[in-house]
Amino acid sequence: MKLVNSLRFKLVVFSLIIEVTALSLLIINADRLILNHLSSSINKQIESTKSNFQAALLPLLIERDYATLDSLLKDYTNSKDIIYILIKKDEITISNSNWNKKEFIPIQSTKITSNENIYHTNVDITFANQVYGKVYFGFNTSFLHQASKELFSQSFIIAAIEIILSILLLFSIGYFLTKHLSTLTEASERIAQNQFDINLNIKSKDEIGLLSKTFNKMVTKIRTQLFTIKEQNQLKKAIFDNMAYNVLVFDKYGLITSYNKQAEKTFGYKASELINKEFITILHKKEDLEKKAKELSNIFQEPIEPNFKVITYKTDKGLENQNYWEVITKENKELIIKLSVTALRDNDNNIYGYIGVAEDKTEEYYLEKSLEEETHRIKTILENAGDFIHILDKDGNLYMYSSSFINSLGYTEQEAKSLNIKDWDINFKFKNDIDALLKLPKTFESVHIRKDGTTFDVEIRTKGIILDGKYYLYAASRDITERNQIQEELRQKDILLQQQSRLSSMGEMLGNIAHQWRQPLSLISATATGYQLKSELGMKSTQEETLKDMKKINEAVQYLSKTIDDFRNFFRSSNKKEIFKLVKVIDDCENITSAAFKNNHILLKKVIEDTDLEYNGASSMLSQVILNIFSNAKDILVEKDIKNRIVTITLKKEKNVTIIKIKDNAGGVPEEIIDKIFDPYFTTKHQSQGTGIGLYMSSQIIQKHFNGLLTVKNTKDEDGFGAEFTIKI
Repeated sequence: MKLVNSLRFKLVVFSLIIEVTALSLLIINADRLILNHLSSSINKQIESTKSNFQAALLPLLIERDYATLDSLLKDYTNSKDIIYILIKKDEITISNSNWNKKEFIPIQSTKITSNENIYHTNVDITFANQVYGKVYFGFNTSFLHQASKELFSQSFIIAAIEIILSILLLFSIGYFLTKHLSTLTEASERIAQNQFDINLNIKSKDEIGLLSKTFNKMVTKIRTQLFTIKEQNQLKKAIFDNMAYNVLVFDKYGLITSYNKQAEKTFGYKASELINKEFITILHKKEDLEKKAKELSNIFQEPIEPNFKVITYKTDKGLENQNYWEVITKENKELIIKLSVTALRDNDNNIYGYIGVAEDKTEEYYLEKSLEEETHRIKTILENAGDFIHILDKDGNLYMYSSSFINSLGYTEQEAKSLNIKDWDINFKFKNDIDALLKLPKTFESVHIRKDGTTFDVEIRTKGIILDGKYYLYAASRDITERNQIQEELRQKDILLQQQSRLSSMGEMLGNIAHQWRQPLSLISATATGYQLKSELGMKSTQEETLKDMKKINEAVQYLSKTIDDFRNFFRSSNKKEIFKLVKVIDDCENITSAAFKNNHILLKKVIEDTDLEYNGASSMLSQVILNIFSNAKDILVEKDIKNRIVTITLKKEKNVTIIKIKDNAGGVPEEIIDKIFDPYFTTKHQSQGTGIGLYMSSQIIQKHFNGLLTVKNTKDEDGFGAEFTIKI
């Protein structure tokens, strides 16, 4: 062995590296500490010198005794501490010593270092806050460099002596520690060559001696264990070769390392033909590998190449790995094998190979595949039906079902196997019910009860089917609890909205009655006031005048009575469907609103293209819609103070569709809200003027009671720009 590779050489080198490093750090630190100490002393001297300058130079500067000043500066520079000195006042040099006037004043030093021989600094000469001059001087620091150099030289000599002594000591220690290691090394190399007839004879009582004894015991134990392993391997080989299954062992790269006799019979290859050959190259079909690689890629959402990885992918992930494969035998015969792959792992749980156990499933495969496809097809239909699918036999026992069905009832798969329809359907009474449903498909509602006793509403569709020659009842149910709740909530809301709409309409009607009554009441009041005035003035009316006035009062009363009857008939109108003329509905609405329109100076135009148009429905509900639109038109015309107020209603028929259009000239509905005016409770009026349900209820009436449509748009004609409501029924 070369000296540079020996343990003793490495011990010496590493120890020297550590020692040199430690000595270097000590020298550097000592140098730093000494320099810091010297620097601190210099700083004190500099500060003392500055104080000296302040005391010595101030009187001379005040008296302007420049001759004495020059002499004093020379005395300073003659000392070893001051290199140069100059005094300036107002940027003019007053006096100097050892200074070349042509040179610039040096940059003032910030730190004392051994690299610089001069420390440049300055001090102001002041008295009573007045500056009499600034002294610039250079302080001699060359002795720092000399001290650092001497310290380094002495430290280097001491370190060299210590290193030489350390080398001698370390080589001596290394020799005594490693003199027997060569013997141990030779013995280890023989063991590596499977030579176990070794016995070390090292007599020392130190650690090496103990190591040699332990080494001899280890070699003896290895010899014994190797013999045992050899016997076990022979037993394993006998078992391996005589197994009824096809067993193949691969390394982690897919090379076949073992191959039993049963596999030789099945695949036609001798073990010697396949050992150290790629399993997939010889036996597997390329297209089968590509198909499986694509399937695994789709399942695990990562690209998988069609190589040996396809066979071991699930095993590598710790999953059960059993797959059907198409293989080609030596005789070029196609077989379907069921291959189970298990990983071989070392003590660190790292995979170093695989065991493949293959069963010939060629005959069973096709039958099993057919059954699996059929089962999968039925299961897919059940699971993706969307409803709770369950199939019952004639006695009501659960035969097949979707997971969603038993989940809806809260039962487990095991519990579901013993369920009967009586266990979950509250309304089921007799077996005859199933017989009836088998004969005639039916859709109906029922109530299911869960395992925990809670119930939910369901809608069920049933049909009789035949499976394997037997009759079964196919049922698809769906939870309609939420739907029923929503329908009930909507029904209650509709009732409330209808009541509100009715009250709103009554309010509109009372307003119209007030308008209708205003003129006849005024007439009666005027006539009565006339009689009262004549009586107070002592005037008498003729019989002819009295009869004429009584006739006017009677006509007014009759008009009031007729108005009450008209409005009462409107509110008493039944929602029962009947055939009615559309023009009469429009005329009735005109009569009801005529006074309100007249009092607000609104002209109602009627454009009736066919006076004989009829419709089978509830006329009062259509009247309610038209009156609501009339009322809204009146309100917006008055609110915007339109001068020439016109409302136009048009009646016509196009392609079996009756169309009623109502247009005003109030300027139209703002575009930002035109899509919202049929929403419930949406209103542009003040809270005291409207509830926002009139147009919503009008839209609902046209949709639900007339199967029609109520729309709005802004349009312009000869009467002006405004909103046009269109009723199509």
